[in-house]
Amino acid sequence: MLSPDVENVLSIQKKRSVREEQLKNKILNSVKDKINNYANFGQTNFIYTIPNFLIGEMPYKLESMNKYIVKKLKSEGFYVVNISIQYIYISWNIKDISKVAEQKKNKIEEKYNNNNNFAAFTNNKKTF
Repeated sequence: MLSPDVENVLSIQKKRSVREEQLKNKILNSVKDKINNYANFGQTNFIYTIPNFLIGEMPYKLESMNKYIVKKLKSEGFYVVNISIQYIYISWNIKDISKVAEQKKNKIEEKYNNNNNFAAFTNNKKTF
């Protein structure tokens, strides 16, 4: 059994982690809203500035927020380039997205070709 003091500290850490995850999702949703707004006006890209802080929210590190946003947007298929810790270039232009798809396809093919080592299954002592 853990002492009540340790349980209290663990509870505080868990609440902080949950609040941090909610904040990351809030900022990600803000990015997606901006993407939709730019797309509605006929744009195909923009540079997003991660805010240094949000009033009424807990402080956060720009690096971790940057990594989270970039990872999520890339996994959703956007073309994303890290300009700096605070600035992210985001594109949904067909040409840029096709580049990303081609790169993913090449990585998968390369991985598949490198992992096809059937030496263990070959019969080196063939007799006819």
